[in-house]
Amino acid sequence: MENKYNHKTVEKNRNQKWLDKRFFYASTNPKKPFSIISPPPNVTGHLHLGHAWNIFIQDSLIRFHKLQGFDVLLLPCVDHAGIATQAKVEAFLAEKNISKFDLGRQKFIEKCYEWKDQQYIKIKEQWNKLGIAFDYSKERFTLDSEAQVAVSNFFIKLWEKNLIYRGKRAINWDPKLQTALSNIEVINKPVNQKMYYLKYFLKDSSEFLTVATTRIETISSDVVLAVNPKDKRYLGFIGKEVIHPLTKKIIKIIGDSNVSQDFGSGVMKVSAHSILDFEILEKNGLSAEDCIDDYGNLNKNTLEFEGKNRFEARDLIAKKLENEGLLIKVEDVVSNVGFSQRSGEIVEILKKPQWFVKMDELSQSLISHLNSKDKILFYPRGFEKNLRKWFDKIHDWTISRQLWWGHRIPVWYKNDEFKVQITSPGQGWVQDPDVLDTWFSSGISAFSFLGWPNNSELIKSYFPTSLLVTGWDILFFWVARMYFSSLFVMDKKPFEKVLLHGLIRDEEGRKMSKSLGNGIDPMEIIEKYGSDSLRQMLLFNSSPGKDIRFSVEKLNSAWNLSNKLWNIAKYIKSLDNSYRKPDFIDFWMEGKIYDFKKQIVKNIKKYNFSVIGTEINNFIFGDFSSRYIELIKTRQNGFYARKLLKSVLIILHPFMPFLTDFLMEEIFDEEILEQKMPRVRQFSDNQKVENILEIIDSLRSYRENLQISKKIMLEFCVIDAEFQKEEIDITSKFVFGKWVPNNEFIIKTKNFKISLKIPDEVKKAQEENDKKEIEFLKSEILRAETLLSNQKFVEKAPKEKVELEREKLKKFKEKLDFYQKK
Repeated sequence: MENKYNHKTVEKNRNQKWLDKRFFYASTNPKKPFSIISPPPNVTGHLHLGHAWNIFIQDSLIRFHKLQGFDVLLLPCVDHAGIATQAKVEAFLAEKNISKFDLGRQKFIEKCYEWKDQQYIKIKEQWNKLGIAFDYSKERFTLDSEAQVAVSNFFIKLWEKNLIYRGKRAINWDPKLQTALSNIEVINKPVNQKMYYLKYFLKDSSEFLTVATTRIETISSDVVLAVNPKDKRYLGFIGKEVIHPLTKKIIKIIGDSNVSQDFGSGVMKVSAHSILDFEILEKNGLSAEDCIDDYGNLNKNTLEFEGKNRFEARDLIAKKLENEGLLIKVEDVVSNVGFSQRSGEIVEILKKPQWFVKMDELSQSLISHLNSKDKILFYPRGFEKNLRKWFDKIHDWTISRQLWWGHRIPVWYKNDEFKVQITSPGQGWVQDPDVLDTWFSSGISAFSFLGWPNNSELIKSYFPTSLLVTGWDILFFWVARMYFSSLFVMDKKPFEKVLLHGLIRDEEGRKMSKSLGNGIDPMEIIEKYGSDSLRQMLLFNSSPGKDIRFSVEKLNSAWNLSNKLWNIAKYIKSLDNSYRKPDFIDFWMEGKIYDFKKQIVKNIKKYNFSVIGTEINNFIFGDFSSRYIELIKTRQNGFYARKLLKSVLIILHPFMPFLTDFLMEEIFDEEILEQKMPRVRQFSDNQKVENILEIIDSLRSYRENLQISKKIMLEFCVIDAEFQKEEIDITSKFVFGKWVPNNEFIIKTKNFKISLKIPDEVKKAQEENDKKEIEFLKSEILRAETLLSNQKFVEKAPKEKVELEREKLKKFKEKLDFYQKK
């Protein structure tokens, strides 16, 4: 073995070996299944740090359960990412002066598949460098042939239950990508805007109502003015008519409870291009004509402003109204504006014919299931509450998209007829040109990726899956949709548990993004530090639901941990391996491994990876290296140490798979993934080693505190305690000391009185230290007595805290008594 840990040597070809040996091939007849369907990354680019974090969590859990004897399945998949992929391919073609219309639909889709194949090769290369335990024999793509059958079947099932309909409703529209968006694909952001205050004169009157709006460009489509019926300022105006300031048409004033009395003047112009406006119009049996087209430009209904961009038109319309004395004032305000999550474009509200999923019944089924004992368990638990709140205000789901890349809607038209079915009904029938929302297909992945509807083998074995690991930011996009879709189709929950993690932020706490230029390529980190170091940095700072900060310092700490394990293994390998019975030191170490394993198992069940990281670091640097390795250096035999090292490697494997696999192969000539989680014993009599360590630590500490040269041999003994020669010899060697019975200078430790023979000048220094210790003990006794004499504290504080204070007081008094007698 090399003197220093070299991640490139350790990790080279190791993942390929795992694949070749099919260590993670999932049985179709598992006795004890543990399954995860991995969230599919989009086929639009490289994996980022967030992907690495997410997949490391899954992989570590899969490896842990495999070592626990489970039949595991980690199913790899990628998402066709409809809007995002089409935009990428169109941009790629545009560089060659080719548009999708030049190619036609079929050839454009072929180009998209070519793009997908190229990107998937890159993604698989990255997965391999990360070292992910995928079963590639079951890999899936959200637009593969099986998925197309499943998605169409799902659509038809919803249609047959009257849960899908086509209607002309107000929808979110992306003018850049030219497609509809669902509500959760719209991100609201605060934007600096202008609030225009306009005069709407009452018919046949010099009196006017003031209307405040940030969307003056929609004024041409005004149908009515609306006020809240509870707003006393305007009760007398309901039913009257006003003259429209731009079109000069006569429009009515109506009352509607949806109008906010606090916004602007409390008078609302009701027009096209607002969801709320459409709801008010629908409720009152009214309709409005659009004044903005698909590209965000004003249309023929806007008089001389036709063809102007919607934002450019604002100032032009305001100027016209100002010239006519109809603009009262303009204020600078900050208000929320909807942006397309996909393109970053400001969303427009348009009334268009689209396909929708009725959400009332589906949301009720999900809430009912959440109220049952069979509900999905969320980690952290608080996200269940978030899910409930979202379904309280659910809207029907817009599922049609005006794209070419995606699942075609299984609806066929001929003249005034239409049929809902997968294949063409015959000659003259034309399929709906739209595709389905990406989340419609990924929403059924929990069961469709396992073979539904045509193959039930994996479903019988692994459904519901054991766990979903994903970011909290797609709780509503994906998790919720898988939940109600699975209940609808399978009459079962999609998975037993959901582990939600947060976002990765940079060292300054900022979200990583292209615009900030603070993104980090995980492959670059692996090149410099290795996959195991990246895994540890991400995992060991991970708690359910919490964000983490990227840190080079944490990466260095992770590398140091691997290097420490490397040095430990290298030393044990160098020792004589001839048979030797274990001694009390070996048994003590095995007991420590027992405790260590217990903590790992306990915390992995709660997904407390940050606690696991602390346990691993404390164990490797503390008990294993600083204690056990130092202690066995006195005997130069590594027979039992190898046995213990093997157990440690297996326990650590889920968290540092490359290194532990390498060491198992190098030292034991065995495959770590053919092992089972070790059975280690806990011994009742471990106190002997603890006693030795207590005395060694105390003597080393006092040598340092009293500044006694390491060249001076300490003459010591332990009063009122029996120590065997073996224990004395080990202690003497580690402290450079000699057992000399004496009663000269007493050190009080937790369990012992150690007597030291020390030089006169050191005695004086110790006497000063004793005085300080006595003063400290007196102050602590006074503090504890004052606290315990406070009746309110005794009655209201937790019993454990009161008992702890009493125990402290007792110890302080005993120690003070010792020093005063000394």
